[in-house]
Amino acid sequence: MRLTTKGRYGMRLVLDIAQHEEKGPVSMAETSLRQDVSVKYLERLVGELQRAGFIRSVRGREGGHLLSLPPEKITVGDVVRALEGDSAVLACSNNRLACPRSVHCLTRTIWIAADQAMLEKLDSVTVRDILNDGQNCIARKEAEKLKALKPLQKQTEGKPESWPDEETHAEPVLRKKMARRIFRQRLAQTTQGRPVRPEGAPKKIMVVDDDPDIVDYLVTVLEEHGYDTCSASDGDVAMEVLVSEFPDLVTLDLEMPHEWGPKFFRRFSRIPEFRDLPVIVISGLPGIHLAIRKAVGTVRKPFDPQEVLRIVEGAIGAP
Repeated sequence: MRLTTKGRYGMRLVLDIAQHEEKGPVSMAETSLRQDVSVKYLERLVGELQRAGFIRSVRGREGGHLLSLPPEKITVGDVVRALEGDSAVLACSNNRLACPRSVHCLTRTIWIAADQAMLEKLDSVTVRDILNDGQNCIARKEAEKLKALKPLQKQTEGKPESWPDEETHAEPVLRKKMARRIFRQRLAQTTQGRPVRPEGAPKKIMVVDDDPDIVDYLVTVLEEHGYDTCSASDGDVAMEVLVSEFPDLVTLDLEMPHEWGPKFFRRFSRIPEFRDLPVIVISGLPGIHLAIRKAVGTVRKPFDPQEVLRIVEGAIGAP
């Protein structure tokens, strides 16, 4: 997400209205003096925020502007998107065709992750949070997350343990350990309750790729040839689908948001239930045959669907 003066000044405008609207509609002339921003620029921002549904105008001698929604219903991310659009740090983050090197670029995933991390942070803070806590709103949010995790730790471990100071670096490690423990528990429950696949039912293939067009294409090809399918757009979602669907084979892209393809492979291959799950790497990156050495096949994008089908049948047989 590219943040310009529009997003920053627009947020100041929304906060100024939220701080002063108890006395009635807020005049842009007064906001201009308080925020040191020209009235003309503020009126331009007001127009865009009105169209987005966050500000409403009151006409008349005592007119001005009010928020259209309660402060707790408006996030910083809402305001920034309304003014900045969905612009990314780099054009190639949202459009692979924007740069001829995007398919082979080793840093593109970094910019995508940076975009997503910024939006997640902006979406986590509301106008009410800022009014209540000011510059401490982010710290307060993080502290609330930690408090919410404490009961979860006790529940999953069966007995309370000492919790590190909120400012130490031990908290992320404990959070990861708890997440893994919860995942193993849920996996065990799912495995025990998993119904046996009916005899004659088609074999299932999970397609993991962040490009929806490629997912749709692969799913169509596989289903037309008799295979059942499921899909996921990144490694985090794929783990959820893997546990619920128990596929017979996975086609895996290497370059995805949230989690690099080989990292997802390493995660699930350590789980006994999925240790021997065959994987076909389908990617446009160079050297893909080296990314996952245990893969039953590697296919370069753009790919021939017949080549994919040939590798699938060689690995798990006909549907």
